[in-house]
Amino acid sequence: MIESASDNDIAEITVLIEQTIKTCIDVTDDEANDLVAHSVYNMLLWKRSKQGSVHLVCRLEGRIVGVVLVKEFWNLTSLFVDPDFQARGIGQKLVQEALSQCRGMSPKRAVKLSSSTYAQDFYRAMGFKQVGEPQPLPGGCIPFEFSFNSTS
Repeated sequence: MIESASDNDIAEITVLIEQTIKTCIDVTDDEANDLVAHSVYNMLLWKRSKQGSVHLVCRLEGRIVGVVLVKEFWNLTSLFVDPDFQARGIGQKLVQEALSQCRGMSPKRAVKLSSSTYAQDFYRAMGFKQVGEPQPLPGGCIPFEFSFNSTS
């Protein structure tokens, strides 16, 4: 179910990201396209430096239904779950596995992210703490951190 992403997964992951952003995040088409482009850019960075990242997919029924990417073992840049498969624990399992792999590897002894307003309750439920004020960016930009120093 949860496995490392491969180069061959990039096209399918891109479709998943685009579908999820356009379905779940309240932004204009141009803003959605910018968010997709940013996520694809992060995947291309991962492709050049796989050893410094955790990139996982969840595969069900032969297709990718979830993905998480943590660059440099501390920067969670994307978490997407197919809208048809949300609220089934897939995002939770992806994040738990990513945190497990980042523990001991994170130079910041934490994993940080900027959450959309759509996902903020999910991250709180996963033990992330808000560490700053939201920024007025498309989809929201709420800074969160999961510290490996706490009892997590």
